[in-house]
Amino acid sequence: MKIIGEIIGGLAIIINFLIYQQKERKNLLKIKLLSDIAWALHYGLLTAFSGMSVCLVGAFRETTFLLTDDKEDNRKYFLLTFAIIAVITSALTMKDLYGLLPALASLIAVFSYWQKSPTLTKILGLPISATMLIYDFMRFSLFGIINEIFTLISITVLFILNHFKDKTN
Repeated sequence: MKIIGEIIGGLAIIINFLIYQQKERKNLLKIKLLSDIAWALHYGLLTAFSGMSVCLVGAFRETTFLLTDDKEDNRKYFLLTFAIIAVITSALTMKDLYGLLPALASLIAVFSYWQKSPTLTKILGLPISATMLIYDFMRFSLFGIINEIFTLISITVLFILNHFKDKTN
């Protein structure tokens, strides 16, 4: 099962790369949804259930945001609801204190994907990935580690390139 989990992790890395290439929020959320499903399968096959549960909550979160983005009156309740769900699912599935890391990453992600600025979503990807990198090291998720390193580099390069592009304009 571990080998299949790592193969799915490789696929999830490719999907995850596409998240930070999106300029429109709706496309960003769709790619994030696919990524969360792939990562949930990856962590589940590695028996890293805190990571899996947070990814499943993330998939539900992205689906909810995709379906309700036009309904401004419910948005603040979704922020609180998904934050509470993230903490509860991690608490119920954690094996040790490292199981709190996906909860922390999920709390940041809830706000990151709840607010409507793709730029802020990308900025908040840095602490999310750093937190999950530690979790992946502790759960021996090879593709999780590769993904988070790749994500951190990808976001950093994106902002460096944007910085230089802004300077030339």
